[in-house]
Amino acid sequence: MSAQARWEHSESAARPALARVAGTRSDAERNRARILSVAALASIAAGAINIAAAATVGRASGQNLAFFVVASAGQIIWGAVALVRAPRWWLALGAVGNLLVAATWVVSRTVGVPVGVFAHQQLPVGFADTLATVLAAVAVIGAAALAIRGNGPARAASRSWGVFAAAVVLMGALALAGVMSQSNAFGSTPSGSGHGGGGGVSNPYGSGGGSSGGGSSGGSSGGGGSSGGGYYGY
Repeated sequence: MSAQARWEHSESAARPALARVAGTRSDAERNRARILSVAALASIAAGAINIAAAATVGRASGQNLAFFVVASAGQIIWGAVALVRAPRWWLALGAVGNLLVAATWVVSRTVGVPVGVFAHQQLPVGFADTLATVLAAVAVIGAAALAIRGNGPARAASRSWGVFAAAVVLMGALALAGVMSQSNAFGSTPSGSGHGGGGGVSNPYGSGGGSSGGGSSGGSSGGGGSSGGGYYGY
């Protein structure tokens, strides 16, 4: 066999092996894109719920307002950027940031945060705050797993449209449920009326649910308002 023939034979034999290697790398990149899409969208969904928290409980406490504004902005910005480009340091930043938010929730529901208006108080566990924390934990796991392996894939959404679309629907639905819950939409009592004639809105995870009109936990009896003493505070 001539040298040319041997070269052509070895080249043709190497092509399937190279194709298999390229296919394996492509599958690995696609899986990384799927993980990143879920983690980024989970962070965005958690941020959306925290925006609702800032708009509700933030009005009663400057500390809560500042926390939720910073947390929601960070979560949403990180998720949006990660979907486009996710270098290793950005993945680590997202993992640490979401971990801090989730850890603050755990502390506030167990021993109480050491400072602030709710210092050393064990806050109640509700649907919205638990959902936001679970979503943040998903972002932590996904971002940390990718950061350990290296940089995340660029333009994650375009590398796996099916998983991205499914994640958008799922995370969007969860975010909407959390926002509605935080806004007391699930606690509406259309048929309830107070002594002053106003229908009350009970807190969905509050420590008490008044059905007689009025006011917040301060005890006003003259009109419709929010009843119960619950809050979504970290």
